[in-house]
Amino acid sequence: MNPVAAVRKYAAIGPRFDRWLLDRVRRLRGTTELPQTLEYRLIYVLPTGFGVWFGVLLALMVIGGLNFNNNMTLLITFLVASIAILTMLLAYRNLAGLRVNGILAQPVFLGETAQFNVLLNNPEQRHRFALQVRNAESVDCADVEPQETRRLRVGQATQSRGWMEMAPFRIENRFPLGLFRAWSLVIPTARCLVYPRPAPNPPPLPRMGHGDYGAAKKGEGEDFHGLREHREGDPLRRIAWRALVRQQKLYSREMEVPSEESCDLNWHRMGGGDVETRLSILAAWILRAERHQITYSLEIPGAGLPPGLGPDHRDACLEILALFKSLP
Repeated sequence: MNPVAAVRKYAAIGPRFDRWLLDRVRRLRGTTELPQTLEYRLIYVLPTGFGVWFGVLLALMVIGGLNFNNNMTLLITFLVASIAILTMLLAYRNLAGLRVNGILAQPVFLGETAQFNVLLNNPEQRHRFALQVRNAESVDCADVEPQETRRLRVGQATQSRGWMEMAPFRIENRFPLGLFRAWSLVIPTARCLVYPRPAPNPPPLPRMGHGDYGAAKKGEGEDFHGLREHREGDPLRRIAWRALVRQQKLYSREMEVPSEESCDLNWHRMGGGDVETRLSILAAWILRAERHQITYSLEIPGAGLPPGLGPDHRDACLEILALFKSLP
């Protein structure tokens, strides 16, 4: 076997071991119920690549010391080995007792990276140094102070719309010298909602009617809305002089801006196109209507919402699109 192939074979041992360990933990423990405290049975400790070569160096130092009968070399070797073993204990203690309180994730659009926020709580009166939360795609690292809850974020690429389960991740550290890696595997039940990808160049908004579903808004428009008591700073052109004659009191006219056209986002009026293309166009229309503050309704096979506007209405519409299943 040539050296390059040997190096590649050695480099593949780590991922294969991680997959084997994940399958074994999944069979023995199942999914992780949160909140969870990391106890000794949930924490694994192994030397890092640097730690393995450091152990090889210590072994060579022992052989050299015995071969040349050099007591000073043996003394230094055993002293350094004792320090290395102590760092293994410190790496374990840095995780022991740590509490995973929960996992939160905000909805994202298809093609974006879902961000899962892992809440780590340190219930003890000691510092936790260089804690890492990592999966196959990203890693986040932070210290956790005593009696503190810290949020660490890991990303996960989105592949399709709908609910996306969070992949297993590890909480690990290599404190203090990087010779040993202590970690705990978490198989969460958390998930993130993935909205359809908005179409980059959607057709114009399908406007239906003129303000049928939206009330006019107070503002600087030209339409009369009503009267209110005069306040200092009101322009003279807004003073209702006729009301002054009748009521013997100053009133100012309030004006209003007529509501925009309402939009009927109707699946059945979109013409041709496959399911995902229609959902992408509807998602883009929802975002555009919100950006221009135009009231809109949504109707797709099996679901729909009456006209509305605002973040709650937007999220409800996008959730319907994300969870839509084609009818047979």
